Amino acid sequence: MAPPDYGYGYPDSDGEDEESVEEMAPPPDYGYGYPDSDSDGEEEESVEEKGRQWPPAPPAYGYPDGEDERPPYVLIDPCAYFADRDNATTAVCEMDGLSLTGRLKVTFCAVAPPLVSYFCVHATRMDHTEFPVTPYILATETDGGLVLLCVATRDGDHHSDFLRPRNCHYFVYDALSRKLDRLPLPGFQHRLNEPSLAIMRKPSKNTRSSPHPHGHGHGDAEAEAHHFVVAAQSYSFWRGKSPHLCIYDSATKTWSNKPVVMGSSYPEVHITGKTLTIGGSNGTVVWVDLWRNIVFCDVLVKRPKLGYLKLPSAPDMEPPFEGRSLRDIAVVGDTIKYVDMLPHPDVSPSLHWMATAWSIKKARRSWPKEWHMECKLDSTRIMVDAARTVATFPTSLSSLCVGLPTLSLQNDAIVYLLAKIDFSPSQHTAWVLAVDMENETAEQVVEFPAERTYCVAQGYDASRISAYLQPTPGTHQIPKRPGVPLLKSPSKKHTGDVDAMMA
Repeated sequence: MAPPDYGYGYPDSDGEDEESVEEMAPPPDYGYGYPDSDSDGEEEESVEEKGRQWPPAPPAYGYPDGEDERPPYVLIDPCAYFADRDNATTAVCEMDGLSLTGRLKVTFCAVAPPLVSYFCVHATRMDHTEFPVTPYILATETDGGLVLLCVATRDGDHHSDFLRPRNCHYFVYDALSRKLDRLPLPGFQHRLNEPSLAIMRKPSKNTRSSPHPHGHGHGDAEAEAHHFVVAAQSYSFWRGKSPHLCIYDSATKTWSNKPVVMGSSYPEVHITGKTLTIGGSNGTVVWVDLWRNIVFCDVLVKRPKLGYLKLPSAPDMEPPFEGRSLRDIAVVGDTIKYVDMLPHPDVSPSLHWMATAWSIKKARRSWPKEWHMECKLDSTRIMVDAARTVATFPTSLSSLCVGLPTLSLQNDAIVYLLAKIDFSPSQHTAWVLAVDMENETAEQVVEFPAERTYCVAQGYDASRISAYLQPTPGTHQIPKRPGVPLLKSPSKKHTGDVDAMMA
């Protein structure tokens, strides 16, 4: 899961010397911070005029106890809501020192897709105005209960819109133990590239498998099961003379640097837009440039050597926007799943599009010819299940801006799409569609609050954190059954073009 784009940490960021690294860019221009991201405070005035609350209140659903059963995966908003909430997932830790004070409380509210899950933070002795941006998720364990969070504070010596590494504090939430721990700051000697951050549990010496959700251990074995590592590319990873990893080990509570072998075939250009963990005994991390290629790195071996894999499709020219707007990638079982969206070649206007799903076995790291096309989706052919669609959904999908394709984390053909009336925030409700690419059917459509999003590059990502969250007393987990979508209500599918369907 890539963090919000703060304009730093990417290999092509401006400023290679120490001074420019210290002077961070402004908060993200995605409405995840505060409404003065536009010029002259115009957005702030319009927020007040329209009578909306800022920062927005969290959704009403998913709290206090969410659903009776935890879903095996969720779509989760990576940016927190400021709210004092408690449920079975709540964890608290002290955060005094280094511009923080009091206690930090984190609570997850998990619901089945296509509703978007979320999390809330509450600082007991700090007001939300003391944070330049809302706390946000940097990474989640691909198949586990670890979440890496960043809590940024204002720098008294600089303009409030500037972030510095010393003001970005990292916390790890462990769903298995319901604990929240603060990590020591990496420091200048461990400058890292935030979008490449990954977190994983260390392989246990006493068992070959990772901890099961809500499993119980004893003594040293239990303590060992909760050790984890955080790994990232160094800040100058792709252009430095000595590329290395920045690694935090919870067993030693220290950061360290580990050199890597680039190999002779590494790509000329790679800008990490999404990070996944495969894990295993070697601690495999996957860095994805959603426009170009995939990089594999075994971060736990003594001398990691990078592996490379081209994506099955690449644009003739890189579009001037984030790859996540139109592409996604996920690890499901022993397979890497990938989806891309392109403007429809035969239909005008450009709001019509085509989506293609691909897959490849995880073991085929360097064989781009092994990519297998699973299915294609033509937006002009999508049917909508009117019985499972909210009443606010427009009569025509062709009038909407659609993007942020997000792959299901089960063995099915479901992809989740974000649809908006336009690219601006706050004025309109947005919708999340659960689309079966094989059946060309939008099986469910729900509302999504759009006030914190610009365009369709961010808003949610898929995560299995829900399978590891502490259940509400008296409930249990939904079993993981490959091929079974999470859409629970009876389906009544209609046929025909979307315009005809919704007329």
